[in-house]
Amino acid sequence: MLSVGTIPRTRLILAANGYVPQATNCEALLEQVRSEIIAYVRKKNDGLPINLANLEDFEEIDGSVTTASVVFREGRLWVLRFSEPDESTPGRSWVVELSVGLFGTQVLFGCRLYCSSRNYDFAFEHAAPSVLRKIVEKVGLSDYGVRLSSSATKVDTDGTADDLYKIIANTQRWRDVLVVSCDDGFSSLIDPASLARSLSGVAHVYFITPYGSHRLSELVGRELSVFDRGVRLYRPNFSEEDDKSQHPLILRRQLENISDLSRRKFEASIKEDCFRVSIERKQLNQKVPSFVDIRVAASKQLLEKLNTDDSSSKPETLLAEQSARKAAEQQADASFALAVQEEELRKEADAQREIYKGQLFAARSRLDVLEQKLANIGVYSEVGERPISYSEIPQWVERNFPGKLILHARVHRGLKSAVYQEIATVCDTLKLLANEYRQVFLGEMRKEEFTLLLNERHLDISGSISESRASEYGDEYFVEWNGRREFLHGHVSKGNSRDEKYCMRIYFFWNALDSQIVVGWLPSHLKNRLS
Repeated sequence: MLSVGTIPRTRLILAANGYVPQATNCEALLEQVRSEIIAYVRKKNDGLPINLANLEDFEEIDGSVTTASVVFREGRLWVLRFSEPDESTPGRSWVVELSVGLFGTQVLFGCRLYCSSRNYDFAFEHAAPSVLRKIVEKVGLSDYGVRLSSSATKVDTDGTADDLYKIIANTQRWRDVLVVSCDDGFSSLIDPASLARSLSGVAHVYFITPYGSHRLSELVGRELSVFDRGVRLYRPNFSEEDDKSQHPLILRRQLENISDLSRRKFEASIKEDCFRVSIERKQLNQKVPSFVDIRVAASKQLLEKLNTDDSSSKPETLLAEQSARKAAEQQADASFALAVQEEELRKEADAQREIYKGQLFAARSRLDVLEQKLANIGVYSEVGERPISYSEIPQWVERNFPGKLILHARVHRGLKSAVYQEIATVCDTLKLLANEYRQVFLGEMRKEEFTLLLNERHLDISGSISESRASEYGDEYFVEWNGRREFLHGHVSKGNSRDEKYCMRIYFFWNALDSQIVVGWLPSHLKNRLS
């Protein structure tokens, strides 16, 4: 019986694709890409046939190099699969699948990278295969209208910042956008050039000056921007209403005065995220077809041709059937391996999430105890000065009410257009929600006591609108939170005027899982039948 350690486990590490910008001679471009692929493999295996590019199918005796091709009505596709052992880690090997096709007048390229390990050792430094980098640099590769690069792009003007924003907001983008902020002398705390080379074809890498950061902040909001020598990853499907945690930020204080080893760990984490994003996108098999998928298509095509061709021999048809069956089995094995990988990664993510939740709960408990002690002796002070403009409110909330009250990303849109004249009233109300009203939800304050506080401040609190009526207004009364659609059921108001200068409204919901108030809009009215 085989032990677990003798059965290799395979993981998909990278799936990248793009198209070669259109030229007059597409056939020549296709052959140029195929030549680069073959040259890459020939450096590692010099025994390949000279006419490999002209062979429809080829398989090395040891199985290390295999090719397949298929012709569709819309075009044709050729793929090469190359495997080699990892010289530094016994029991580990690498497989790269490189495909090139011509569909209409467009030359398409795809790259898949797999790691196979008997010891389930998948800890390694992520770097794009050199052939992918070579094609990006030498041939040229684009995707969703954006030219890919092996170099970091500088952002230091309004124009370059606007270009960066367009890529961040590109709805077709599946790659991470990595933005490294630097000082006016272009000094940064991690090396964008090195990361850009490692992530060639895998991610978009930029380095941004203080001026560029200021312009980017105007476009995405300060909460979703990056500055002061920090580093941010903008993941796909970006929205200005995203929570800032959806686009990870590494702060300057986390990178300054740390060892080279710690800095390399940060860089490794960034690269790992970029690689993981490449395999988590929808319709991956259509965007980057695997070798087994192409071989299955080719086998089925050949079998159909032989079955309709009266001149084909029985042994030839039998051989084609065996080939098709083998390809289908390989496809099933590959699908099973990918399903196992997805389940393993899900369990790893769940375990990590539980660790973070435990740490957060412990930190909140310590904070609550400390604040209660301060309150008992009559000592409580806000951190930082009170905001004098609406743009300062998010940072003030973050400093003063961590774990108690949080502003949904959509709030920043409301703050940009806010005209309510009493900013101090907005701050007082947020403080009341974060402290006393939260205590009501937790059963630590009687509702009657809280009502007295509201009356003293001439505030009203009630349900915002019925959920059935809210649905008449689309997403107006709903926000996305932790993957769920949440209804803004609560609503604090002051003033009855329809003039937004003299009327305040704060809409929120109670997040019971995290014991916190989530504010979804302020300080103006949301739509209703009176609007």
